[in-house]
Amino acid sequence: MILPLSKPIKTTTGTEVSELFVPNGTTLLLSVLGANINPDMWGEDAREWKPERWLKPLPEKVIEAHIPGIYSHLMTFLGGGRACIGFKFSQLEMKVVLAVLLASFKFEDSGKKIKWKMPGIAVPVVEGNDATHPSLPMVVSLVDK
Repeated sequence: MILPLSKPIKTTTGTEVSELFVPNGTTLLLSVLGANINPDMWGEDAREWKPERWLKPLPEKVIEAHIPGIYSHLMTFLGGGRACIGFKFSQLEMKVVLAVLLASFKFEDSGKKIKWKMPGIAVPVVEGNDATHPSLPMVVSLVDK
């Protein structure tokens, strides 16, 4: 098959191509993270956590890309016949945990710079610390009732 590319790339010989020949039986790997944080689609702030992004209309490039994700134009839960059957359960589980925690505790930034590493799943790491030990320091206190 011929695989069209979203934008031209240069081959190892320096030739610019906008499509690739993919021989029958070739295994293709898809970067879920790449689809979710592509600045060509989501804008220069694609790597920033911005929940408000979904409170206004999405960029036209995101809509035109026809990303096959089952949730909010993202590939976090994949799409099509291989989509995660538990995505609604996982969302509900996160909401319940947050509702319970936020009713009793206040969470504040510790002031430490956090970087996100992607060794299979996204993990927070304190900048300058060992990347093999994920951590997300924060100040936790009881909510005044």
